[in-house]
Amino acid sequence: MMRSRQARLSTSATRAVRVGCVAVVLILRAAAPSPANALAPSQIVSTESHVTYSFADEMTFSIHALSGTPIDRCYLFFRAATEERTRSVEISVLPAPEIFVTHTVRLQEAPLPPFASISYWWEFRDTDGNRVTTASRDVQYNDNRFEWQMVADGPLTIYWLEGDARFGQAALDIARTSLMEIALELGAPQPKPVSIYIYDSQAQLARAMGIARRDWAAGQAHPELGTIVIAVPNRDGYTNQMANFIPHEISHLLVYAVMTPAGYQYAPEWLDEGIAVVNEGLPTPEYAVALQQAAEDGQLMSLADLCRPFPSDAYGARLAYAQSGSIVRFIREEYGVHQIRGLLQAYAGGASCAVGIEEELGLSMDGLETRWRNSLAPRGVWRTYAEQYGPYIGILVLGLLLAIPMVGLGISRSSNGHR
Repeated sequence: MMRSRQARLSTSATRAVRVGCVAVVLILRAAAPSPANALAPSQIVSTESHVTYSFADEMTFSIHALSGTPIDRCYLFFRAATEERTRSVEISVLPAPEIFVTHTVRLQEAPLPPFASISYWWEFRDTDGNRVTTASRDVQYNDNRFEWQMVADGPLTIYWLEGDARFGQAALDIARTSLMEIALELGAPQPKPVSIYIYDSQAQLARAMGIARRDWAAGQAHPELGTIVIAVPNRDGYTNQMANFIPHEISHLLVYAVMTPAGYQYAPEWLDEGIAVVNEGLPTPEYAVALQQAAEDGQLMSLADLCRPFPSDAYGARLAYAQSGSIVRFIREEYGVHQIRGLLQAYAGGASCAVGIEEELGLSMDGLETRWRNSLAPRGVWRTYAEQYGPYIGILVLGLLLAIPMVGLGISRSSNGHR
């Protein structure tokens, strides 16, 4: 019993000491001068600047600021690397020598470009009119909803969601080859680092990139960021999709590199997209069928219409891509690949859609369109499919012909064995 009582007394004493220590600490804190008191009246300093975000939902900026004179105004400025306009907001604060400020941007109402670098800075003013602007800082706005797998080589980095290491390596191999071959053809300089993000469905891609009304879109390129975003599900035949989507989007990055950021804005849609279609690794029979059907029905789009952004509906977009690819292929075959380079240079210099054609090809826009239309010989749908897949069908038939004697030999041997 005595030992138990001593233990209780010891515990009570310890608690009393702890309470006393806490009280002393609180008194000392209360008596300690505020950090702001140590500042000169005109001095404003900031600490603990942070940014957190939930992709496609919200981004929160926060900062702690001190001043020798009460701060009564606070402004936040931010801008994506791809944007020319700086966004700004004034944040209400109660005048005080020390403030903690938080501001949340609702990204559904004011979306930021995905995978872009976001620069931000603050400005504070005190009641005496003194003002200070913080140094600009950056945050990378990537899709943090997922855990991305990654593989890299040289300037290329592949990020993907579904699939094992073979999936990522296949994408990297296709990207490496495409980058080398297309750059050689266009005479493009080596690009800066290229990041390729592969979503596992078009639905995920659409939600991430804000293209919900274009469910036919399987990819996007952002040349100014060196970023490509595509959708390739992890299922049989994924390499075929990669062989089309990756070279297509890499073409846009290389056209941008050839024309430079200042000149790329003048690139006609038909030329930029046509080059991308021609560089796809496998034929797209839907394009050929759409082109043939429109030609037969007299529904081909004019070349002037293809100078502008393409239609957003699936049929109109498919026909625009098909025509653009066909026109670029026609120019390359009739006039040479050097004329494609020449067109890029003409447009990079600010030439209009019609003038670029006249300067480089010596034709009017109508003249080029007429020659191209005349090159479209009438042919049925089945012939169109045969022309698109003829080489592959030929290989399959050859394989079957070679296999038949082997099967017959096997049957003969089996029959002999039974005898």
